[in-house]
Amino acid sequence: MPIYRFKCKRCGAEFRELVPRGGALVKCVACGSSEVVRLLPRFGVVYKGSGFYTTEYRRKPESSGEGGGKKSEEKS
Repeated sequence: MPIYRFKCKRCGAEFRELVPRGGALVKCVACGSSEVVRLLPRFGVVYKGSGFYTTEYRRKPESSGEGGGKKSEEKS
C-alpha cells in the first residue's frame, strides 16, 4: 500500500495517508473533511557530471554584424 500526500480543501492542512489499492475514501486528519486533493510526490533531482549547462545550453556565437558586439572608440 503506497503512502500519498494530501491537502485538505477546507482547512488547508497537508498530511500523508497510507491508501489501499481500492482507493478508499480519505478524510482530513485535522478537520475530518472528505474534500481532499492528492498532491504530487516530491523527489530530488541530482545532476551528475561536469558541464551539464555547457553541453545542453550553449550560448549562441556572437556575430560580428550590426547592433551588438563591442564598440570601438576612435582617438584622433
